[in-house]
Amino acid sequence: TNKKILLTVSPEIATFDLNEEGEGDGYADVVLTVAASNGTVTIGDIYNGDTTLTKTTHYTVDGGKVTLLKTYLETLDEDDYTITIETDQGDVTAVITIEDTTETG
Repeated sequence: TNKKILLTVSPEIATFDLNEEGEGDGYADVVLTVAASNGTVTIGDIYNGDTTLTKTTHYTVDGGKVTLLKTYLETLDEDDYTITIETDQGDVTAVITIEDTTETG
């Protein structure tokens, strides 16, 4: 029997804050953890929408952990972005919300 492997990504929704001076910890790398219900997951290409991201420039991979670097996230405008992570077990998607809590005085 061919059991379907369940893939999960955690968190499914993450927030990045463009405000470097903020009180919160929103200005930080975003770590997405991909796990399979059976066996291990090998991370393949990663996309922001239709754009293929570049390893080490935009993100790093350590096992099932994908770290989206703040140096990349801070170049994005305020919006919701769908990140697609391709793996050998199928694809998972997460949504990154870019916000800016900087107070304009």
